[in-house]
Amino acid sequence: MPGGSASVWVSGFNTIAKPSANMPVYDQLDFHKGNAFFRMAWQPQSGDDQAEDGLGPLFHTDSCSQCHMHDRRGHAPIDGELTDQSTIVRLSVPATTEAHQRQLKKSGVIPEPTYGGQLQIDAIDGIKPEGKVRILYEYFDVAFADGHLVELRKPLVSLESLGYGPMAENTMMSLRITPSMIGIGLLEAIPEKSLLANADPEDLDGDGISGRANRVWDRQKQRTAIGRFGWKAGTPTLRQQSAAAFNGDMGLSTSLFPQESCTNAQKECLNALVTNEPDVYD
Repeated sequence: MPGGSASVWVSGFNTIAKPSANMPVYDQLDFHKGNAFFRMAWQPQSGDDQAEDGLGPLFHTDSCSQCHMHDRRGHAPIDGELTDQSTIVRLSVPATTEAHQRQLKKSGVIPEPTYGGQLQIDAIDGIKPEGKVRILYEYFDVAFADGHLVELRKPLVSLESLGYGPMAENTMMSLRITPSMIGIGLLEAIPEKSLLANADPEDLDGDGISGRANRVWDRQKQRTAIGRFGWKAGTPTLRQQSAAAFNGDMGLSTSLFPQESCTNAQKECLNALVTNEPDVYD
């Protein structure tokens, strides 16, 4: 029972897609409601069925489960092939102005001016996708102290079919593979004081690890908070992490992220917007 009383006895692909065994029944209702949103295939805004519309105009995929298949982590792209939904490329530029520095304190990143903070590989009908991503690997050997050799590989990002012109010359790219969903609710349940008690920024215990809390912007409370979620602990709460994924990966707006993912340089995308109201009423 690796999860103690929360362990679930199940085999197959859904081993980490079940609610905790010790979860109260009334919380299980919330779990299954959230799971339905997670697996839903969202549709472009039509006005007919607002329960499932709001996708795009630019997006990476049309459902959460397309990236996190069976709540599991994604897979590394095959050498030389185009990436699929389980891999995204984040885009940013260095902070070179005072305005950038102010924005950096709140959002933690300065998006690329034309393509925004993430390359969107898909779009609704009539809109050009932002582009495609091909991964090539650079292979090299690393020797351990005993002489044992291992082969490692470094991914090299190649962007193709850019739909809105060239990117800024100083664009920085970060390749991300979708993480597993298991345990993130438990991570949010850890008190802030416990996280700070385990921080060791000066490595006073001499174990070679100088762990420290990452301070990020909490959109709901409009103040800084400890980051817990994402590959770089860049998001403070599960609500904000989910809303950011809805917005960045599927183009769905919420009260935390009311703006669509179009930039000012993407006129077709801006013209496709029907309403400024949030797509998902949270």
